[in-house]
Amino acid sequence: MPHTETEIVQRFYETVFGAGDIDAAGHYMAEDFVDHAPWPGHPPTCAGFQAGVKEMRAAFPNLAIRPVRVFAEEDKVAAVVRISGTQHGEFMGHAGTRRAFEIDAIDILRIKNGKLVEHWGVIDVGQMLAQLRLSPAPQAINPLVMPASATQQRARTLTLRVGSL
Repeated sequence: MPHTETEIVQRFYETVFGAGDIDAAGHYMAEDFVDHAPWPGHPPTCAGFQAGVKEMRAAFPNLAIRPVRVFAEEDKVAAVVRISGTQHGEFMGHAGTRRAFEIDAIDILRIKNGKLVEHWGVIDVGQMLAQLRLSPAPQAINPLVMPASATQQRARTLTLRVGSL
């Protein structure tokens, strides 16, 4: 049985995504679990999470979400995860393409009494869709090139300030 927060999160990924035991998510999540980045079209609950994973598995039967780096601070665990799969079923209104994708994402999970109580996540959906050829590839932005508009100038300034923190 896992004891540390990082062990709990690693076991969660191994069980739910590695072994494909979606129903086991209920074992790892508290009754009042809140997903601050819920699967599209699903409530921010454990049941919503499970439904979203089942939907993704229908589109990507070989869906894999593997932790690359997991670390903890206080009651929160951050995980850099690699997400991959091949689209065989419908996804976002598109029939199966048999194309694969592989992207990185970040999950932050808060643990209380050995259970996941909150989740925040960031995923590069644009890159995923581009790899599946369901949308154009996202364009890289070079913050050192002088932007043309005042709005772009403000965005550049903000980027440079945030980047220097």
